[in-house]
Amino acid sequence: MADTNEKTGRVRPGLAIGAGVMGAVTASIGIVTPAQAVDYPSWNDVQQAKNNVANQQAMIDNITTLIGNLQSSVDSARVASEKAAEAYFQAKDALEAATAKADDLQKQAADAAAKAKTSKMRAGLLASHLAKSGGGDVTTDLMLKGGGSGAAADKLLFQLGTMSKLTEQSKAVYDQATKDKNTADALTAQAKAAKAERESLAAEADKALAAAQSAQAAAQAALATQQQKSTELVAQLATLKNTSAQTEAAYLQGEQIRQQQEAARKAAEEEQRRQQQQQQQQQQQQQQQNSGGGSAPSSGGGGGGAPAAPAAPNGNVVDTAISYARAQLGKPYIFGGEGPTGYDCSGLTMKAYAYAGVYIGSHSVNNQYYTAANRGQLVSYSAKQAGDLIFWGDGPGDFYHVGIYIGGGMMIAAPTEGDVVKVQSVWGSPWRLVARPSA
Repeated sequence: MADTNEKTGRVRPGLAIGAGVMGAVTASIGIVTPAQAVDYPSWNDVQQAKNNVANQQAMIDNITTLIGNLQSSVDSARVASEKAAEAYFQAKDALEAATAKADDLQKQAADAAAKAKTSKMRAGLLASHLAKSGGGDVTTDLMLKGGGSGAAADKLLFQLGTMSKLTEQSKAVYDQATKDKNTADALTAQAKAAKAERESLAAEADKALAAAQSAQAAAQAALATQQQKSTELVAQLATLKNTSAQTEAAYLQGEQIRQQQEAARKAAEEEQRRQQQQQQQQQQQQQQQNSGGGSAPSSGGGGGGAPAAPAAPNGNVVDTAISYARAQLGKPYIFGGEGPTGYDCSGLTMKAYAYAGVYIGSHSVNNQYYTAANRGQLVSYSAKQAGDLIFWGDGPGDFYHVGIYIGGGMMIAAPTEGDVVKVQSVWGSPWRLVARPSA
């Protein structure tokens, strides 16, 4: 059984569970639902149900529903885990950027403060000299109160600014000292704000990590429950229908494939309708321009439109990236995994293209999409070629899964918790644009 996302209609196949006949009961993606106590039928219940045709059919329907519910629980927990993981990766990216900014501002502030101190010293000495020339002597005050630093230097700088007969050179010294002081004050304030922002983002990243770990544990628990219960349920179903467990498992697998194909058909129809609407809009815009109505805004497509003439992929880069991905087949899905022992989805795509010498973005599905968008590397899904990155989710900022297309409707991906890096069919309804990092 496969679960369908209520918002997007996307159906996702996943990991085969258990041993033997249970290879048919696989995981997909769904919506998180709270765990509830379930009343599973006993073998005695099954035997009693076989004695009455109506009861037998009711029990078959009940067990079939229970198997589907187990799958839905796994699907729900897994999509929640992947989304929580992606939220953590985005929080981690934000923290790293904020840390770099805070460190840079702190260095700039320290350098500016040192420069301002020197400038104030020069201005203070000049003020002292001018005051002495005018009959006063502030040199002692300057030397006793910190050598041109702190309140004394600020006072001398002010005194210099109030002197009425400043030469052009003296005014330049005053202006530079004032500018340096203002710059140092501004950078110090910015560094303080950046530090506070970094601390706030660090707390958010910690929360996101805890949430991702909790979601991962929930996915593992859901999978364990499914593995524990599904084999028995399928065997009970076979007993009720006087078939074999293998036959029932194959039937369930066939139903899953049928649902996937139906979802893919609907997705293709929706994409075709979208392209037709976009073409109609473009024709209307062109007609308005031809009739002197001015230029109409481009439909754009949202989230970065595909280029009119997509660049062809670089074959050498694509071959290298795909070869790397193939070499990882069978390695386990690991939250945050970047190899060599295991990967998650964006860790695999990042490392595959890094091996080919191409930076595609950070360890984040959304960052990889935005990196391609900023480089003009987005291509319509219908024009996808081997090496392109395929995305799943509700749109830019809400993507949670990515895979490397290898042609023929197939891709390489690290699917989900409990699975391994594998070659699999492109499932469900991916986002309407793909990224072409090799372009």
